[in-house]
Amino acid sequence: MYKILKIIVSALFIMPILISCKGDGKFISIGEPRFISEFPNTGELQKIDDFNCNEIGLRSIKVIDTLLFIDRASSWTIYSLDGKRKYGECMRIGRGSGEFSYYVPWVSSCHFFHENDSLFVYAPEKYRGYIYELNISELLENGNSIPRIAIETDRIQSTSWAITPCGKGRILITQADDYLTGLQRLMYENDTVNQLSVTQDIDKVTVNPGGDVNLISKVIRYNAAADKFVEAMIYLNQINIISGDGTEGKTICVGKRLDDVSKIEKEPRISRKDTYISVSAWDEGFGAIYSGASDINIQKLLSNKSQIQFFDWEGNPKYLVEVPYQALELDIDFANNVLYVICENNDTMIAYDATDIIRCLRS
Repeated sequence: MYKILKIIVSALFIMPILISCKGDGKFISIGEPRFISEFPNTGELQKIDDFNCNEIGLRSIKVIDTLLFIDRASSWTIYSLDGKRKYGECMRIGRGSGEFSYYVPWVSSCHFFHENDSLFVYAPEKYRGYIYELNISELLENGNSIPRIAIETDRIQSTSWAITPCGKGRILITQADDYLTGLQRLMYENDTVNQLSVTQDIDKVTVNPGGDVNLISKVIRYNAAADKFVEAMIYLNQINIISGDGTEGKTICVGKRLDDVSKIEKEPRISRKDTYISVSAWDEGFGAIYSGASDINIQKLLSNKSQIQFFDWEGNPKYLVEVPYQALELDIDFANNVLYVICENNDTMIAYDATDIIRCLRS
């Protein structure tokens, strides 16, 4: 009798825990997800000791041609790829023409392109509803180029979660709904806005009223050569790949199952784990930084490693490395075989030999 009562009491104690952990099966998947159990290539990064850029307080980086763009919240700085030459600054906060209201956009999320033998960039200023265009080549030549308005539209709102320029007159806008429970992917082109057809189902996935919509937020990057977007989910263990016209897409997951939104939103925010911190896109594929640390700042600082996962544009795993710190951003100089990584612990940048990574991405 005692044993029976003990079993009943134990069951009553465990049942609320099981109920609280049970989800309702809300998944953000484009079609059937592809599950990845291992990477075909792994390795250890070799640091490049003669890299000389000593900037601190970094947010993001971007390699374009022979230039290294370094982004802090107040401005961008342009360097040579070896960090030995500083060309100057651009994209500043201010109230004047060509300046940004509160903070400059992350350089890694902006759209760089060539036209008439010059390098340009499109950068969003969402608080004023602008897409700025800056002639980088002119800036480097005479030092007096300032951003001009390339697109002005009230379609860009201060409540937009993400604004991703992706070509002449095109912007992918991630917009919250009126109740701050869901996020929609909208393509702006020629002053019209249309929902991406391939994401209509996943755009219906919402958090509970009064919940935290950040749970379904993501980092988005675009590559013009591939004409594809890559979304790395911040709190969910998945990556979405979407065609530039929004008609095709797929979801990949490094693991055995997708995270259930309904289950994770029942967890206290402080105990949720950051999944993907950032992603960078290239012609050859993309690389995503996987954290796995709890959303507690001190735990993230004490966490002694993070992963960088590399894929091609079909979602095939290509290479995996670990770094002995929490990485914040990355980019690759394919011409010189260099991987640049920002260390979140001290907001500084480290350069590594990327020869093996590039070889695998190109194979």
